[in-house]
Amino acid sequence: MSGTSLEMARADDAYIIDAYNEEVDPWDHPAKAAMRGPIRLTCGIRNADYLRRVAEALQAAETFPADLIVYAAGTDVLEGDPLGLLRVTAEGIVKRDELVFDYTRTKRKIPIVMLTSGGYQKNNAEIIATSISNLASKSLISLSPRSR
Repeated sequence: MSGTSLEMARADDAYIIDAYNEEVDPWDHPAKAAMRGPIRLTCGIRNADYLRRVAEALQAAETFPADLIVYAAGTDVLEGDPLGLLRVTAEGIVKRDELVFDYTRTKRKIPIVMLTSGGYQKNNAEIIATSISNLASKSLISLSPRSR
């Protein structure tokens, strides 16, 4: 469970979606109670199921009025992570980020702030960079500074 979920629990106007392995993190009841879109995962979940559940959670949030999306893009779901214990591949993380940005930028047309979070392997930075490059190639983000 993220500290972000617990802090956001105090905001009545926040819609929290949090994907977590409930077998690893079953005890954080205050943060869980604040979530409107919990994605409860179990050890060993793979790309297809993980991505389907993320897409369903995003779809469920469509009617919530939002001015901003704060996206904590954790990589502790990555296969081999010692804390996440899931089997999501680097390609799954890239696709997840694409789903979130497509939902936010195309379907909802809401600004998004992406924060990297969670992930305890040496290759996490490379996967995050690959994901950001993918988002830019699909015009979901711009890597160029804006003119003022």
